[in-house]
Amino acid sequence: MSEEYPYALVDSTNLPQCYLTQPTPTSETKAEVKLSAMPLSENESDSWLDKTRSFVLAACRKTSFSGHVGLMEVVLKYQIQENTSPFKPIGPVRELSKDTLPISGLEYGCKLVLDYGIRLNILPPGTKPEALENLIRVVTTALSKQQHSPLPSYKFDWFVGVVYLLFGGHTDRTLSFLSAFSTTLCSGYLWSLRLLCSSFIQPSIASSGITAIHYNACHCTERILQKALPKVACAFRISGMSPSHLVKRWINATFLNILPWNEICNYVLLVVSEGPAYIVLYCVALLKHIETRLLHHSNQHTLLYNVLEEPVQGFSLAAYLDYIISLDKEFGAMLRQDLQTLDVTAASKTHG
Repeated sequence: MSEEYPYALVDSTNLPQCYLTQPTPTSETKAEVKLSAMPLSENESDSWLDKTRSFVLAACRKTSFSGHVGLMEVVLKYQIQENTSPFKPIGPVRELSKDTLPISGLEYGCKLVLDYGIRLNILPPGTKPEALENLIRVVTTALSKQQHSPLPSYKFDWFVGVVYLLFGGHTDRTLSFLSAFSTTLCSGYLWSLRLLCSSFIQPSIASSGITAIHYNACHCTERILQKALPKVACAFRISGMSPSHLVKRWINATFLNILPWNEICNYVLLVVSEGPAYIVLYCVALLKHIETRLLHHSNQHTLLYNVLEEPVQGFSLAAYLDYIISLDKEFGAMLRQDLQTLDVTAASKTHG
């Protein structure tokens, strides 16, 4: 080096620090840090929860946003303070027994989730499936302890896979979030396997294997479609296909292979923040987005194949958030009342 050129010469693949720029925190990063550092206060929990929700809505209006995990953890922290749900947290399951529960498609499901995460640069190349497989087994075992009786086999839990990717493959943080989230009413709808055959549900309903997603959320979606999107409702009726079938498929898969990853993150964040009513409103907005496509394929008698098999192109929560909020103003009160009804048994109060 010389006084005229005081910078070190680049003679290796590791650049000297003087050549590296330090990223300046964006307004989103600063706001997220501020929210994450908010102290828990019994006197201010309501106002802080409202502020956090307002920030979530503001974040969802942005076309690009990457602070989903931090906001999810913060809003969940304040929701738990005023949580009235009778659901107990899952777990903990420290060690798995030798006779692990049979999970249909475990290896294949984990492979799809990991391949998806690697392609999106969420997970490093060569990530082994053992961590995710063990996480799925732990969560499934924990859920089985809150069921009326163990099932002969269990489905792959796509919601757990999505949360695993959201947390960048950190199993401990994923399990911690799922345990806290499992105490909320929202978990019974966003997490499709949360209340499957659960002891928190009437035995007659639980034994049928039907979840609250089907008999509550999908039913509410069809009711709103009749008023908000009558042409879409008519197209489904003409085709002989129920909107509930499509909506249930979307929710069960947490929109994997239906929406781009960033929109899936927005969906999970929005619902965790605003509650299960926004699952229904989100699905209605998605149906509005593909209304032209639905009407076209209904006339061509190809609705069933094209809607079930094709991903949704061009949807953005930022573009439809105002529409969702307008639906909330019109139907929100009815939705929240209906979605509160889970036929919770008295046994749930004593279940440990």
